[in-house]
Amino acid sequence: GIWLERMFQSWDRAYGATLSWFFRSKFRGAAFIVLVLALLVSSLGLSKYIGFDFIPSIDEGRIALKVEMPSGYSLDETAKKLETIENRLKKYDEISHIWTTLGTQGQTSIGVNLAAMNIKLVDKDKRTKSSREVVDKITRDLSDIPNVRIRVSSVFSVTSGRADVECYLVGQNLDSLIVYSNRIADLSKTIPGLINLNTSARSGKPEITITPDLIKLNDAGLTASALAVTLRGSVDGLVTTHYKDQGEEYDIRVQMTRETIDSPEKLADIPIVGASGTYLLSQLAEITFTSGFDKIVHQNRAVAVMIEADVAKGYTMGDITKGITRIVDDMNLPSGYHLVWGGMAKEMNKTAMDMLMAFLIAVVLTYMLLAAMLESLTQPLLILGTVPLSIIGVLGSLLITGLSMNIISMLSIVMLIGIVVNNAILQLDYTNILVRERGKSVTEALLEACPTKLKPIIMSNIAIVISMVPMAMGSGAAGSELRQPMGVVTIGGIIASTLLSIYVIPVVYHMISGKKLVHVKNATQSGVQ
Repeated sequence: GIWLERMFQSWDRAYGATLSWFFRSKFRGAAFIVLVLALLVSSLGLSKYIGFDFIPSIDEGRIALKVEMPSGYSLDETAKKLETIENRLKKYDEISHIWTTLGTQGQTSIGVNLAAMNIKLVDKDKRTKSSREVVDKITRDLSDIPNVRIRVSSVFSVTSGRADVECYLVGQNLDSLIVYSNRIADLSKTIPGLINLNTSARSGKPEITITPDLIKLNDAGLTASALAVTLRGSVDGLVTTHYKDQGEEYDIRVQMTRETIDSPEKLADIPIVGASGTYLLSQLAEITFTSGFDKIVHQNRAVAVMIEADVAKGYTMGDITKGITRIVDDMNLPSGYHLVWGGMAKEMNKTAMDMLMAFLIAVVLTYMLLAAMLESLTQPLLILGTVPLSIIGVLGSLLITGLSMNIISMLSIVMLIGIVVNNAILQLDYTNILVRERGKSVTEALLEACPTKLKPIIMSNIAIVISMVPMAMGSGAAGSELRQPMGVVTIGGIIASTLLSIYVIPVVYHMISGKKLVHVKNATQSGVQ
């Protein structure tokens, strides 16, 4: 331990000599502070290159594959297409199990042309590819299958299989919404990193629409309601009575045979009995072919079109939301039509505001505590100046590692407030003791207190950094992606704040205190805080 102690002593001497060099000229100190502020501003400018996410993507080894066939496909045709997909996926060594569901993709997406696959991968330590990489590989391998829309995405517990980005175009008229949403979707295809784009504004199966002629119905002594009841009784049937057998009751439904209603022409010949006689359906209503909708979405009781997409590997949710927002702003939508974010995009915006509020509250509480400890209202402001210094390291570490700013990173920044102020507290608390109780000048006190406290500052921060290294490296098989941003942000913030604060705090304190010597014997006589 002798060589270690000698190393610290040499650091103390070098540190004291550099502080003395700064103290001999206010210009040097001012130039140093300006340089640090320039470094802070430049680091904030680099923040535009850091992506924003709600939460890091976790590799839980689950993949969702959704298949959509064109409207009009039967369940058998959909099953054959799924068999083709399954045969291709069976060749993947990374896949452990496949579950296939026909006819649905969830509670709100039901149809014989829809299907979904839940894919379970082998354990993370038994494969070389991450779930995102497997998703990319599956997407490429299935891209040549004709006449089918396939969406492949990685699934983890927080998202529950929902799309990475969800938004709703809300308005008054569904036809206008479809036009605007289709335009937004077309323009969004140019956004880098956006994949699996999908909207709810797609027509469903062709359907027959019957429009009653109210004048003719009135002449025949009928109502639209009577026409609807007769039509429903003919096509769907009416339960007229019940049959009981051994305690069981069965409905008896009376309806026309399928052979008499299996074409529009035969539907037109359905007899409608009125008070003045019997008429054909075609005499009382217009029968036309129209296109229906698979589903109509409402947002806050207003009709809406949902637009959803996933984020490609190497991009963040913030990249996609910025691109879509810019497209919608450039469109200048009419009054009454606007974009509403949903899903994780909504939570990301809400979380950012909540974290900002938590940050401000933490700063205020820390200031109140420091003011009580140091018996000063100005020194806590100087100590809290170390927090922006840590932001330099936070943004730099995220930029170097390629990680995004997310809820875990923001929580780590709030946590740093209570850690990085310790350096300045050790320096200024001992400086105050030397000034108040031992009658030393501010310069003498700083030159003695700062080198004396350098060793505990360095050792405590090294201990924190070393303890965070495994977390920053993403060690562990389960949830390492969730822990890694906390380790990276903490290490970057502590290193930057430590290296800068050991000079910024004494230099600024010396500048605002001046060179006036203070010769006091106790705290009640002290005029320097």
